[in-house]
Amino acid sequence: MKSKLAMRLLADLMQWNESQATKEFAWLSLLVNSKYDHYQGYSPGAHFYANLLAWIGQFDVTDRATAYRFLREQLIYVSQKEMHHLVNLTMPVILEEMHLEVASQLKLPYYKAWGDQQAEKRLLLMRLRTLYVGLSDGAKIDVFRRDNEGTVSNEQIVAASEISEKKWEKLIDALRERLGQNGFESEETLFERICLLDDFTASGTTLIRFDKGKWGGKIPTFCEQNNHRFNDDKYKAIAKGCCIHVHHYLATKRAAVTTEEKLSEYRAQNPSFRFSATFSYVLENDIVVSETSSPDLVDLLKRHYDKSIEDDIVGKDIWYGYKQGGLPLVLYHNTPNNSVATLWASSTDRWKEPSPKMKPLFSRKKRHIGHG
Repeated sequence: MKSKLAMRLLADLMQWNESQATKEFAWLSLLVNSKYDHYQGYSPGAHFYANLLAWIGQFDVTDRATAYRFLREQLIYVSQKEMHHLVNLTMPVILEEMHLEVASQLKLPYYKAWGDQQAEKRLLLMRLRTLYVGLSDGAKIDVFRRDNEGTVSNEQIVAASEISEKKWEKLIDALRERLGQNGFESEETLFERICLLDDFTASGTTLIRFDKGKWGGKIPTFCEQNNHRFNDDKYKAIAKGCCIHVHHYLATKRAAVTTEEKLSEYRAQNPSFRFSATFSYVLENDIVVSETSSPDLVDLLKRHYDKSIEDDIVGKDIWYGYKQGGLPLVLYHNTPNNSVATLWASSTDRWKEPSPKMKPLFSRKKRHIGHG
């Protein structure tokens, strides 16, 4: 759809006068060209304006200003360039954690971890004995690899967390070679630090949770899969007290707090590992849409809601999103289901009147199949 036609139709839907339309079109043009039109969840040939018209048009005339104000004032859209920048910030965060650990080990003030010969040597050994592992296909491991070319060896980076025995053997062989090349032949050929990387966490529960009397999530799964690599001579690959350093490029405050709390509890039951959690950027709680948000917006989200979008994965009454996340967030490649439903939800073939039929602004690609 041509942008001029779309703008004219939008002005009609919103009942804007010429002055207001001119102001809004300037803002829209900037965001559409730099961000929204590049959303990878759209089908080939689809554009933001067509989705915006369908999205705004589904609301009653009296509700459209509220919906548009939400888009205008609260939506957070993370573009591909912005996400790649967050990936680029990862290594400085990891190195800071390493410097802190080295300073603690050598009983040095933090600032003396730079320039001290013993500290620099210890830091180099730690960097050589660090493994970087992607936790999901969203971990942007290819971007991380390119950003750190020359700093991190390709043999230190693994794209997936389920690592085969053959791959572990290759990783240890490469580690042994790196240690020899840098004068550390006498040091143990074991990984002392494993960095688990991922793009985004909204609640922290996918990462680590305690449910029905047992631990679950990506971190406990990784630890359980590799517990035998401490002592079994045949499979030994990890140093005792290895630090599992979990880093997300983006997280909510809720997820950051939950992750740190659960890791502390989990470590008490799994002393073989140490744990650390860091983030390139944390979204504060004040962005969250909840019962205390604008009454007009809360009313709209609850009223313009179709139960056919519910299934056994996301649960019921998810106008604020999965687990009532309330996020006004869109990532360039997909929209989290923790975001408010009006952004991503589309009524299914189970839709029945008089429920309103929901049309998404940024349609979501499901990772799991749920049955309503």
